[in-house]
Amino acid sequence: MSTQNKTRLPYPLPEALFVREVEAILKRLPQVTLVEALSKQFTLFALYKVREPYLPYAFSIKLEVSTRPEAWERDRDYSLRLLTSPVTPVSVLSQVATLEKIWADKQAALVSRREPRDLYDLWFIAQKLRQPFTPDLSGFDRKAIKRELRKYLPTSHWQAIEQWSA
Repeated sequence: MSTQNKTRLPYPLPEALFVREVEAILKRLPQVTLVEALSKQFTLFALYKVREPYLPYAFSIKLEVSTRPEAWERDRDYSLRLLTSPVTPVSVLSQVATLEKIWADKQAALVSRREPRDLYDLWFIAQKLRQPFTPDLSGFDRKAIKRELRKYLPTSHWQAIEQWSA
């Protein structure tokens, strides 16, 4: 897959333009199919499936664009990163939110929506930042946390949530 197809998009990004660009990728790259594209709260989201003949199986690429009305500062909130994957030889250069920015946004999300997924995301980001994380489970049903997160997490990560539901 070529990473040379570049498009500069305006900010804030109108939803109609996002959809147009998401679909344009499909025309340029026949090995890519669109699984879904939607507008979520403060996020434009697209999920692609990529099938390459030289790979034993398909892989997915998730694209999320923040629509929060806030100014982001280069190097503090985002930076240019080489994105790689353990399952494919494809790599992409992209502007990506810093872990510290994602951490702050996830903390705000946890306060406002109280979803088990936010707990797991904070735990995962804390691991990457090499910070301790003890979730505040007040107001959460511990069995519901386990039930909800087991739907999405690989079994190798279940131990992290087991300690929360003990």
